[in-house]
Amino acid sequence: MAERITDIKRMEIPKEKIKEDNLTELLDVLSDNKEAMLETVRFFSLLHESGNLAMMNAMVAKQEHIMGNLAFEANNKPNSTILHNFTRLIEFLGMLNLEGIDELTTRYTRKQKEEGTEVPSVEDVGFIKLIKTLKDPEVSRGVYILLQLLRGIGHGPSDERK
Repeated sequence: MAERITDIKRMEIPKEKIKEDNLTELLDVLSDNKEAMLETVRFFSLLHESGNLAMMNAMVAKQEHIMGNLAFEANNKPNSTILHNFTRLIEFLGMLNLEGIDELTTRYTRKQKEEGTEVPSVEDVGFIKLIKTLKDPEVSRGVYILLQLLRGIGHGPSDERK
């Protein structure tokens, strides 16, 4: 009867063979993606020539420090107010019914084409004519609304209205 196996010897592949197989696989992948690799090399050479590659390396190395500074600056009062108002503006833009606005402008241009009227040309307005125009109640009301809108955008959440 045959002797039983007590010791299993693993087949070891020489390191030179592993390196050769890896190199062959890498060369195959590179040759299959030649254009992409050339574009990547061009991209990184442009980054290097412009000095941006070194900047990006430094940013990655100091990312904790950079993020700490960004968080600190975002929490400062003027910056936090700007960011808060910016997010409110984004929310407002998301609530707009763009299809309704598109329909409104389409109707307006169709009406202009039917009437044969064109948008009036803009004439030069001097300082004196501007002051006279501000006396018009409709213009004054429009300017007042715009000023109130700008005040609303500029004031912070805890600021008191004046």
